[in-house]
Amino acid sequence: MLHPDKIRFMQRLQQAAVHQHVFYAVGRTDLSGFDRLTKKFADAYGTDLSRQTKHKRRQAGEASSCLHGVRLATRSENGQLSVDWVLLVSAGLGLVTHREQLQDLRDSRSRLELPDQRHELVHDGKTWSWRLTHRTYNQYVERIHRIASLPPDRRRQIEIDGAPRDADAEILLDRLYAEPGFRLVRRQVGKLVVELRRDWKRLRPANGPQLSERSFLAYVRFLPNQPVVNGLTQAERREAFRIAFPDQAGTAAHRAPE
Repeated sequence: MLHPDKIRFMQRLQQAAVHQHVFYAVGRTDLSGFDRLTKKFADAYGTDLSRQTKHKRRQAGEASSCLHGVRLATRSENGQLSVDWVLLVSAGLGLVTHREQLQDLRDSRSRLELPDQRHELVHDGKTWSWRLTHRTYNQYVERIHRIASLPPDRRRQIEIDGAPRDADAEILLDRLYAEPGFRLVRRQVGKLVVELRRDWKRLRPANGPQLSERSFLAYVRFLPNQPVVNGLTQAERREAFRIAFPDQAGTAAHRAPE
């Protein structure tokens, strides 16, 4: 299935891992390429079979497979939107295990990272969840120390709701609290915020701008599927129809071409 956003993509990969799909292959293509790949994998590996059928196959010792992709904002050389995809496979016998060069999610040397290299899917002994990669986490730590230790002549002060704030620190907090609220990410963000407040108290004057108070990073809520077909979700097609035919929006928008 092709998803319109990163969060849905991450949630479906996490669900697949929870349901024993622990081997994977990744790639990048465009919309037409993903459509061809979907048909190829469905015919060869049964990626489009129902959940119940896949469960029965696993019980019989056969491998089951699922394919997920995410629509990107970037475009390929032919002008189409790019797509990052992940093929996930369970343990067992099957054509997919012979044809594809699969990596193991459980191997710390081959953890599944998103293409932007910011998040990785890991099992922490409790269950599967996403977390910031070590590289991303360390970049946040370095940024915290750099901002907190800026000399006075390089500090930028702004006003938020009538209170003086540090511009760089607020931008950093905005970024931290915009991270997807998966369980392990939330834990990491909490540690980073503690680190920032500790450095702020140690390196910044008490009579200067203080950090704004933020509510905790909320858990990411479950998002239902919104399949992308021909580059658009159903909601996006309806909106395009409404814009193209405003006079018919009130009576015919629900019949926008699928």
